[in-house]
Amino acid sequence: MKNNKWSDLGIKDKLAIGSACIAFALGWAITGLAAFIPLLISEQGVLWILGQSLVYTASVFGVSMYFKSETIQLRHDIDKHLEHVERMRLKEKMIDKRLDLDEMPDPDKEDEE
Repeated sequence: MKNNKWSDLGIKDKLAIGSACIAFALGWAITGLAAFIPLLISEQGVLWILGQSLVYTASVFGVSMYFKSETIQLRHDIDKHLEHVERMRLKEKMIDKRLDLDEMPDPDKEDEE
């Protein structure tokens, strides 16, 4: 499997990963601050923010991993199918050559008749 470097990723992937990391960090930062410093946000609000940041982060990484695994599986299936088709073509060629050789009239046998 090919390892992608940050520089190899497109702008869409970079933005998605960057925003997911920022959301994850901010969610935990707000939760940590609320544990020690009383904020103007209720406890439920802090937990809601943490939950939303975790859901967003999981969805970004989950969706990207899902599509990556599906594209790898699709490529594998296509390669497997193409190999099968190529084998079938080779078998057909071999069969055609054998039939052509068997169907060709033998000049020695024609002379005897």
